[in-house]
Amino acid sequence: MAFFCGLLNAGEPATAVATVTAGFMTAITVTSGGSGYTSEPAITITGGGGSGATAKAILSGDKVALLVVLTAGSGYTGSPTVSIEAPPKELGLVLEMVPKLTVVGPPGSLARVEWGADISGPWTVWSNVVVSVEGLVLVDLAPGSVRRFYRAVASPRPAGPGGFVWIPPGTFLMGSPVGEEGRDLDEPQHTVTLTQGFWLSDHEVTQSEYQAVMGNNPSYFKGDLNRPVEQVSWDEAVLYCQKLTERERAGGRITAQQAYRLPTEAEWEYAARAGTTGARYRELDTITWWIGNAGNQMRPVKQKAPNAWGIYDMHGNVWEWCSDWYVEYPTGSVTDPRGPSSGSSRVLRGGSWFDVASGARSAFRLWVDPGYRSFNLGFRPALSSVR
Repeated sequence: MAFFCGLLNAGEPATAVATVTAGFMTAITVTSGGSGYTSEPAITITGGGGSGATAKAILSGDKVALLVVLTAGSGYTGSPTVSIEAPPKELGLVLEMVPKLTVVGPPGSLARVEWGADISGPWTVWSNVVVSVEGLVLVDLAPGSVRRFYRAVASPRPAGPGGFVWIPPGTFLMGSPVGEEGRDLDEPQHTVTLTQGFWLSDHEVTQSEYQAVMGNNPSYFKGDLNRPVEQVSWDEAVLYCQKLTERERAGGRITAQQAYRLPTEAEWEYAARAGTTGARYRELDTITWWIGNAGNQMRPVKQKAPNAWGIYDMHGNVWEWCSDWYVEYPTGSVTDPRGPSSGSSRVLRGGSWFDVASGARSAFRLWVDPGYRSFNLGFRPALSSVR
């Protein structure tokens, strides 16, 4: 909704049509005198196949009453376009009213903000937020937002397998700086903004979790079902997310507007960094299983220290599928990148128990055929509104 204080435009521009005779502009007829003119406007004559014609405006009150041809020009094969300068704008203000909402509640609590066209609903999820001490301020700039109703409801953590961590929207520097040990050339730093928060599993999908959804366990390292599932292709990881979505919707544990999926490469790195900018969020051996400490085997999940956001094993143990097709990074800042719509290789992130330390970096990228399977390759799901 907008309110206008004062005059933003003092009137309307005048219009006119030119007449051409034998290649010369011989007359200009005013079709609308407009309004709001305080001085004679400038006249521009273009097109018509010729050049050189000029004209002068004569005012009557605040309107253009007459256009006088000063020079006829030459070479015109058709009527040129006559443009009359618009009347000047006067000083004024535009007051635009938009909904400004403050979500309050216990600090650190989770809330789902919804809107509806009617106070009785139906309700559409607008944003999931984490409440701060001061309260969280949201502004809705969408067209028609002043006619919406809003509500905030408690947003419980997903009741699916294992634990999930809420990842808030934010901006970070993706990639690695020149000079980082183990750095590859496909890691140039660039600014990424994620405008929507999402849930991310705090651990890699375990063999027991995979078996409960898919009915089988393809892993090479069997025996401890709390180890990550491995030997899963990209398509199988996506299918797991689809089946988990169906199961959790049917059980009423997520809404029809939510779905499990693989995280994008940008989401993965943002969550792995958890606000840090170095190669990894803590000293290598305290956070990861890699070839230097794993003892030639994969380990159960959540045995090493989590990052600042409470996520385990983002480095090491098993590689993790991302949703993106592999592509070189953009050269400038990007918002909500999801990778190209097609390609030949999918992105892996995080390193594994079978790899050297350089793979266990927040910026390290690997890519393989989506049908690839390996004893050191798994995944972890994200949960968000359907995108």
